[in-house]
Amino acid sequence: MEKRFERGLLLSPANYSLTNSLRSTLSRIASEVKVVDVRSFISSFDSRLNSQVFRFPHSVRRKWEHHFQARINTRILDLIGGYSPDLVIVYNSQFLMPETCRSVSSRSKLVFFMGDSPFYTPQNNYYLSCLSHADLILSPDSCWADQLNTMGIRKTLYFIPGADEASYFRINREEADLEEETEILYVGACYLNSWGYKKALLMDSFTGFNFRLYGNSAWRRWFSFFPSLEDVYSESNYIPQQKLNRMYNRTRVIPVDGNPGILCGIHLRMFEALAAGALPLIEYRKDVDGRLFNGFENKLPLIKDYKSAAAIASEYLKDNQAREQLVSAMNAFLRTEYSHELNAMKLSEALK
Repeated sequence: MEKRFERGLLLSPANYSLTNSLRSTLSRIASEVKVVDVRSFISSFDSRLNSQVFRFPHSVRRKWEHHFQARINTRILDLIGGYSPDLVIVYNSQFLMPETCRSVSSRSKLVFFMGDSPFYTPQNNYYLSCLSHADLILSPDSCWADQLNTMGIRKTLYFIPGADEASYFRINREEADLEEETEILYVGACYLNSWGYKKALLMDSFTGFNFRLYGNSAWRRWFSFFPSLEDVYSESNYIPQQKLNRMYNRTRVIPVDGNPGILCGIHLRMFEALAAGALPLIEYRKDVDGRLFNGFENKLPLIKDYKSAAAIASEYLKDNQAREQLVSAMNAFLRTEYSHELNAMKLSEALK
């Protein structure tokens, strides 16, 4: 397809599989693509301080945020001034400030991909105000887009990035055997607030299976509520992609929960699970069957009531052939409907 843009700049975390998906789409409409992880502009000391500054009074936090983000935004403007992209895609907000967005949009097409809700923004209180300067906002959640539209921000496009098949894929048994075999596997962070309770409640449904849970220390907060979780839990921070792909290849079912910030959409973990051959057991949101899998003919593995989660998992674990056929059908559907080529066409058309 025609490459309408000379240079595309993607501001996105380097270790996210989503970054690879966005880069693959961007490379189809831009002759040259540069990916920058804005976190590389931040010292480890500043990063630690920024993660704790919410504990300080608002007046102190406000001064720190302006100082911290102003320094990052200066680096971003220097980068853009030197590289001169005609298309900039930003994952979430990347610490951007409105005045920076105004400057960028005056010289380039500015696109945001909302990986998280713009209405819950502990990392950047400017996120929502930045979106008003965008030429286009890519949303994998129709409810986020509807809320922005209500606010008068109407340049939105329902957009699913597709799988990063360079990072998540089927591997041979010998390589997969490096990891522990499980029936059900969950890898993800928990929270100390009610979001954490909700997540722990769902994961407790699977403790009767060969289930392993990997995540941060916040999971321990909920062991007194759900004692069985402690037996299946291993504390873990970031797991390298290669190891995570092996772990996904060695399991059969991966729960895909919907944190309360996901109103209608789905966590993109689902794509990673399918690409590695595992069945995603999906917490229901209306976009899943209403938009994402619109036209899919098979029954989707949806959890509409946490009390039925164990029974649903058991049903799919009992029939290996049916489960594997469903994984293949779901994966094939998504690869067709949300390929990088088709996404590039949608993006290019929306930017006309």
